[in-house]
Formats: sequence, structure tokens, C-alpha cells
Amino acid sequence: MKTDNTKPWFWIPLLNFASGLPYAVIISVSVLMYKNLGISNEDIGLYTSLLYLPWVIKPLWSPFIELTGTKRKWFLSMQLLISIAFLLVGFTIPTNGFFMMTLAIFWVAAFASASNDIASDGFYLLVLPKEQQSFFLGIRSTFYRLSMLAGNGLIVLFAGYLEHKYGDNTKAWSYTMICVGLLMTFITIYNFIFTPKNEINPAENNEHHHQNFGTIFISFFKKKQIAVVLIFILVFRLGESQLLKMLTPFLIDPIKYELVEKSSDLDENKALELYNTKVKAGIKLENSELELLYSKLPVVVETRKGKKPIAETKPKANEEYKKVNEARVSFIDGLISKNGNQKTIQVGGMGLDTEDVGLIYGTLGLIALTIGGILGGIAISKQGLTKWMFPMFLAMHLPILGFILLAFFHPSSIYYIYAVVILEQFGYGFGFTGFMMYLIHVAEGESKTAHYALATGFMALGMMLPGMLSGFIQKYLGYQNFFIWVFIATIPGLILSRFLIFPKDFGKKSEEV
Repeated sequence: MKTDNTKPWFWIPLLNFASGLPYAVIISVSVLMYKNLGISNEDIGLYTSLLYLPWVIKPLWSPFIELTGTKRKWFLSMQLLISIAFLLVGFTIPTNGFFMMTLAIFWVAAFASASNDIASDGFYLLVLPKEQQSFFLGIRSTFYRLSMLAGNGLIVLFAGYLEHKYGDNTKAWSYTMICVGLLMTFITIYNFIFTPKNEINPAENNEHHHQNFGTIFISFFKKKQIAVVLIFILVFRLGESQLLKMLTPFLIDPIKYELVEKSSDLDENKALELYNTKVKAGIKLENSELELLYSKLPVVVETRKGKKPIAETKPKANEEYKKVNEARVSFIDGLISKNGNQKTIQVGGMGLDTEDVGLIYGTLGLIALTIGGILGGIAISKQGLTKWMFPMFLAMHLPILGFILLAFFHPSSIYYIYAVVILEQFGYGFGFTGFMMYLIHVAEGESKTAHYALATGFMALGMMLPGMLSGFIQKYLGYQNFFIWVFIATIPGLILSRFLIFPKDFGKKSEEV
């Protein structure tokens, strides 16, 4: 079928779907995947936050994409690279040392995804007539959100289904990532067939852009109030950046681990006898005794669906033992260090399944996020940003109190968790609209596109740096105090927002026709 720019319905939806899906998988789904594969919160927070870096420095290489090749060649190449990367992640998960290898592949995919965003946005502006761009802006946003639903919802639900089917998280996530890679391959082929081939790349404009990029870059830092503006952009998401990295671990982590003091299994009874005679007495254990204790001591984990034993997992390589048996090893380490005086370790998580998280965040949460974003846009268009900025920021941060309550009281009904997540996502969608509108104000003037890219780059930096430390902070504080700290971390951004200067009616829709 012949496709051109007069039939944008054929190419705009999946072109924008191909921007959102890799971002969801790399930034969000990877956190859940690593958590279920036994990676610690500290490592998850540190290393997955580094995956933000391509979006932080995206403005620095966007001129290169502008100057070389066509946008169509760029986004097709990048989508193909993302497809291959996801397939490689799937094939790498079952191997020894999978964590660092998959991170390296995700790193490549992240740079490809950021480049794909640049090329796709530029292609849309070049190929689609200006009179159609405003209408299809809503369509682009809708399919971007649908891609987030597919990533955070359907893909997570699929992974959870495979976890239950195989009883093996490694196999489940390996198959899931291979399927994601195949899906991206299909999308790439579709975009190859249906995106217009009549793109015009204005060389003279590129040359002008190239000659003045240094001037454009410097002019951003000459804007009014730029020091206050940059500090605000960097600290506004200080709490949120840590919350986003540790929220999935909080929902997945069990409520507690505890020792089972009676067993009908012979080997487990030998381990219990060793525990009662030597561990409780503080006697140093021989290597063979430690091996028996770590492999056979009966330990159960309590989740929302009840208690279940944590059996020892035999890894392919000895160096992987501690990682794949992290829960057992940490619990037994604690027993030994306290001479058996603490038979229960409170983890403080909500004990949800992967499928529960997919349902909560990928469906109900995303619906609430979308509604909040729509209402935020309507509010600003009717009354302007000045009236709504502070209420929006409060709506974005106050729902953190709900997670503090969950961490302290652990309600038995899952519907309390649904309510808190829906409220948090609605508040986020509503409040973040105000923040993004302010970034549009920051970019106002000449070189709006380049300045907006720089502003969002600083925003991504403000997400990356605190996120890297989030796992260590959570480990030190525990979930209860961590959420209190996260709430406190939102206060500097709220205070700074009161000192920002911008037109009173900025964002208000003009009544002129």
C-alpha cells in the first residue's frame, strides 16, 4: 500500500509507540526484572539510574543527527538496534554474570532510544504539514501513553504469567525480553513500510544550526533567573526520583522472613540441631557446617498470599551462589550475627506478585495518570500556570503520605494499595503537567527546541543522580523511614517554586479565534 504524508494515521501511531515502549522497558520494567532476578535494591537503584544518562546528554548529540542522514534512516536504524538489544538481553539473562552484561546492552538500547526520540520528533515536524501537527499532537501523546501501558502493564503481566507457569524467574524474564525484542522488530518493519519516504532534509538550515549551536547553547545560560531555574529543575524531582526507583521493590519485597523451628525432613532437622546447639551459643562453625546451614535450614517468606518456603537454588557457577540465594543468605547471616536471638526479619515490603504490579501500575495507575494529565492541561489552559502551579505541585507530592501509611500499617486488603497508587498516579499526572509547562516557559524565545531539550536534559540529570543513591538510602533507613525522607526531599522544590518569575497568564488559552 502506498503511504505518504497525507495519510498520517498509517504511520504516526506506531512511530510514537516505538518511542515510548523502549523507554518503559529500559527505565521501569528493568527495575522489576532485576528485583525478581535477585539483584539488591542498592544495585538496582545505582545501575538502573545510570540508564537515564542518554536522555541527560541527548541535547549534545542532537545536532549530529540533524546534520547527518535523514531522520527516517536514523529512527529505523535505532529501532532495529533496540530490537536486537532486547533480544540479546533475553538470551543473556540465563548466563553467568548476566547483571552487568544485560546492563551494558540496556545502556546501548538507551542511547539508541534517545536517538530514536530525536529523529522521530524531527521527522514528524518535517513531513507533516503544520496545519495537521496540532491535531496529531494528541494522537502522538495517546499512543505514547499506550506504549507505556504495554510496557508497564501488559509486558509485566506476561512476565508474571510466565513466572507462575514455569516457577523459574530466569526463564520467565528471558522469554519475556525475547518477546519484547520480537515486538520491536515487528514495529521496526512496520515503520519501514509505512513511514513516508518524501522527507526533505534542509541542508541550509542544518548548516545554520551547526554554525550557531555554540551560541544557542550559551544563550540558554543567559536567560533570566537561570541560576534559580536550574537549581529548581534539578531539585524539584529529588523525592520523586528516589520514590520511582524503590517503589517497585517496596511492592515486590516480602513482608518478612522467618525460621521454621520444626521439620519432618532429616537434613533440615540436622540444620536445626546445628542452629540450636552452636549458632545460639555463638560457637564458630566449620565450613561443612556452614554449608549445611545455608543449604538446609528451613526458612519461609511471608507475602500477601501467605507463607512459602525458600529453598536453596543451585547456580551454574559458585560465584553466583550468593546472588541467586540472596534472601536465604541474608536471613541466615542475620541469624548467625545475632546468635539466633532474632528468628524473624521484617523486610517491610507489600509482598505483591509481578502480575499484581503489572495490573496496578500498567492499567489502573496509567488510567489515573492520563486523567490527571488531561485535567492538568485543561486547568492551565483555562486559568494559567500562576494560579495552578503550587496546587499542582502539592497534588504531585502529597500522595507520598499514602506510601508512608502503607509501610507502617501494611493493610491486609490489596484495595488500599490500589487506592494509594491510583491517587499517587493521578496526582503525578496532574502535577507534572505544571512542571512541564514551566519548562516550556524556560524554553521560550529563539531556539525554543534546543533550549527545551537542554531543560529536559537537566530534568533527567535531577532524576539520575538521586536515583543512584536511592537503594543505599532505603537499605539504611528501611522502607518506613525511607518514604518519610522522600516526602521531606520534596520540600526544597516546593519552596523554590515560590521564587520563580513567569507571566501571570502563561499557558492560558487565548480567547481570540
